[in-house]
Amino acid sequence: MDATQRVIIAAAADLAGRLAGGGVRPGAGVAETAQTLSPPEVPPEERRLLEQLARQVVETMLGLAGKGLSLSQVQEAVQRAAQKLITSRPELPRSLAARLTGEVPRLLNLEHLVDLAGRGLELPPLAAAAEPELVPGTSAAFAQVLRDLEQVAATDFPVLLLGETGTGKELLARRLHRLSPRKSGPLVAVNCAALPQSLLESELFGHEKGAFTGASQAHAGLVRAAAGGTLFLDEIGQAGPQVQARLLRVLEQRVVTPVGGSREIPVDFRLVAASHRDLARAAAQGSFSRALLYRLQVVPIFLPPLRERREDIGPLLEHLLTQACLLAKKTRGLAPQTRQALVDYDWPGNVRELSHVIQRLVVLAPEYEIGPQALPPEIAGGGQQGRKRFTQALTGLDGVPAKRVEGLAALLAARQGQELANQDLRQALGCSDSTAKNILRALAAAGLVQAAGSRGGRRYRVAAP
Repeated sequence: MDATQRVIIAAAADLAGRLAGGGVRPGAGVAETAQTLSPPEVPPEERRLLEQLARQVVETMLGLAGKGLSLSQVQEAVQRAAQKLITSRPELPRSLAARLTGEVPRLLNLEHLVDLAGRGLELPPLAAAAEPELVPGTSAAFAQVLRDLEQVAATDFPVLLLGETGTGKELLARRLHRLSPRKSGPLVAVNCAALPQSLLESELFGHEKGAFTGASQAHAGLVRAAAGGTLFLDEIGQAGPQVQARLLRVLEQRVVTPVGGSREIPVDFRLVAASHRDLARAAAQGSFSRALLYRLQVVPIFLPPLRERREDIGPLLEHLLTQACLLAKKTRGLAPQTRQALVDYDWPGNVRELSHVIQRLVVLAPEYEIGPQALPPEIAGGGQQGRKRFTQALTGLDGVPAKRVEGLAALLAARQGQELANQDLRQALGCSDSTAKNILRALAAAGLVQAAGSRGGRRYRVAAP
C-alpha cells in the first residue's frame, strides 16, 4: 500500500504545484489535494477542470498499476486520458484548453512521479487492501485499549479480548502478537464458531491415524502448530464442553494429547482468546466452563463498540475510504452531509459494517462526491435524530422499563428498516429472555416493530417511529 500511496500523493502534489502554483498540505491524498487548488488567481472554471484532471490522472495511474508498462507507455496512456478530458469540454474558453493541452507533458512530469513512487507502478492493485489494519483512533477509550495491549504484550499471560462483533478483536490480537517477544513465531488463528465441534477438537489438538472415520493419517493440530508463537481462538464462547475441557488441561499442564492417542506432547504457545458473548454470564448459566474462564481472563481487555467512541469514526472513514478507492481504482470523496450521517450512525456491526458500507458507496458512486442520497435508509435515518425520535416514542411506553429506553432507542435507530430478534435485544441490552419478549410485545403493540414468522423463529422488522 505504501508504494501505491506514494504514487497518489506524488501525483496530487505535482499537479497541485504545477497547475495552480499553490501550497499542498503534506501527506494529503489526491482528492483532498485537488480540493485545495483554490488560489485567488485561478478562475473557478479552471479550478474545476484542474480538480477533474487531477482525479483523472490518478485513476488512470491506478488502472495501470501492476501491468509492467514502461515509462513511455505510462506517460502516453496518462497524457491520452488527460487530453480526452480537456477536449471533451467544449464550454471551456479556447485559450484555456489550448494552454492546458500544450502544458500536459510538463504538468504531469511522470518521470519524476515514477522516481518518487519507486516500484509503485508495478504493485498489483489488490495488494493495497490485502492486509486489514488496526487504525489508531483518537478516543480516550481506544487509547486505553492500546496502552493495556502494549503493557501485556511483553508478558506471556493469556489475554481475553471482549467486545461486540466487528469491533476489531482479531486485529488487536495480531497487534499483540507483533508487539510480543514471540513475534518471530507463528500466529495461528482459529474461529471456534466456524467449525463443527468434532472437527474443531481434531483441528486444535490433532489426532492419531485411525482415530475416527476418515483419519487416514496423523494430524499434529493447531496447538502444536503455534509452537513458539501465539494461538488466537476467536469466538471461544462457541466452543463445546469437550473442547473446553481439553483446552483447560492444555493450559494447566502445557501438554496436548491428540484425539485417539495416549501420549502427552509438550507445547509452548501464548494464548489469546476473543468473544462477543458475556462469558461470565455464560459461566453462571452453566454453558461455559468457569475454570476455563478464570484461565482465559488473566488479562481481560474490552474493546468498546464504535458508537461509544465516535471520535474514532473520522480517522476510520479516511482510512477505509482510501482502501476502497484503491480497490475500486476510483477517487471518491464524501459530501459533508454524508460524512456527518456516517458519524452519527450507531454501527451495530461496528468497524466491519462501516468498511463494507464505504466500499459499497465508492463502487456505486457515479460522481466524485458521494451525497447523502447514496446512503442506505437505515444510516440516513439512524443517527442521533433517529435515536431521539425512538426515545420519545419509547418514553412511558407500557412494557418498556425506563432504564432500557436509551439502549433500546439506539438499537431500533440502528436497525430501522431491518429485522431483529429476541437474541438481538438480549445481547444489546444485557437483559433476560423474558424481558426481551415483553419488550418486543410492547413494541409490536405500539407499531414500532412488525412481527413475522412463527413462534420460536419469530423476527421483527423495525418501523419508523
